[in-house]
Amino acid sequence: MGTGEGERREGGEKRMRLEPSEEMMYRRMDWKERRLLLFPLLGILVSVGVLMIGAGRWRVYGVVVVGLAVGALMVVWVVYRGIQRRIMPLANCFLEVQRDCFVAVQPFRDGEYESCRIYFEEIEGLIEGEKGKGFYVRISGEGKSVVQRKERGRVMFVSSEGYDEEKFGVMYGKIMGRVLEYDRSV
Repeated sequence: MGTGEGERREGGEKRMRLEPSEEMMYRRMDWKERRLLLFPLLGILVSVGVLMIGAGRWRVYGVVVVGLAVGALMVVWVVYRGIQRRIMPLANCFLEVQRDCFVAVQPFRDGEYESCRIYFEEIEGLIEGEKGKGFYVRISGEGKSVVQRKERGRVMFVSSEGYDEEKFGVMYGKIMGRVLEYDRSV
């Protein structure tokens, strides 16, 4: 796994590279499996509600129980599908700061990955995301920066998921420093 420390490349060029830990993906898989346990439990609750409706004198309570259980089943299904769409291998994902740009490859959803090579001179804005969960990069118009994903736009979110928080913070600081260097040189 990447350490976030500087490494030498051809020609003496120094770079920093981080690779995500698979631990985050295993946590998502465990969380998904725990949500699966709710389906039979809520199914039993629906059955109890139907029996209450059939009993006659508990009919109102049975309708409430069935309504709540069916609503909870729909919410659990939406959450389950959302988690399932985000479980992807992280084998080729990384974040790397190079001399004049940074490169990121990260999971997007449904087995699709997004990648970018963004040159520091083309960055209009760099904003840290909520609770340190990544950062947003606003890219100026047409340039040599490349963003590969389905959704086109001039804003890219680089996620910190799977990375060590401290090392990701160092990478963000390094990118911010390089952007400020280019701003001052202009």
